[in-house]
Amino acid sequence: MRKVFFLFFLIFSLSFAQNVKVVDMKFAVAIQDKEPIGVSERFPPDIGKVYCWTKIQSDTVPTKIYHVWYYKDREMARVELGITYNTFRTWSSKNILPEWVGNWKVVVEDEKGNKVAEKSFEITENWQ
Repeated sequence: MRKVFFLFFLIFSLSFAQNVKVVDMKFAVAIQDKEPIGVSERFPPDIGKVYCWTKIQSDTVPTKIYHVWYYKDREMARVELGITYNTFRTWSSKNILPEWVGNWKVVVEDEKGNKVAEKSFEITENWQ
């Protein structure tokens, strides 16, 4: 009886499982026609704004993801992004102050807060 219950629970749980995958993730100075422009992982302190562009695949739509921006391991922003197609391009941006030199990262989380992907960039005087 326990095996039957476990099997039922597993099948029931998997039917609600959500598979979100980051196919591509880039940092850029702008977004044009839904594509990143000026892609890099290093930017100057006077950049003003950095964009995080992601291409998402999801088994379940609609759903949402989060771009969680970190500066030196401190959460600076959490941006909710709606996903309305199985393959979807979306982005968020973060205003960057000139004194925020150092390591940054964006963590992509699914609707339930599970980490799906992570990528880093740097704000540096020696950016080229």
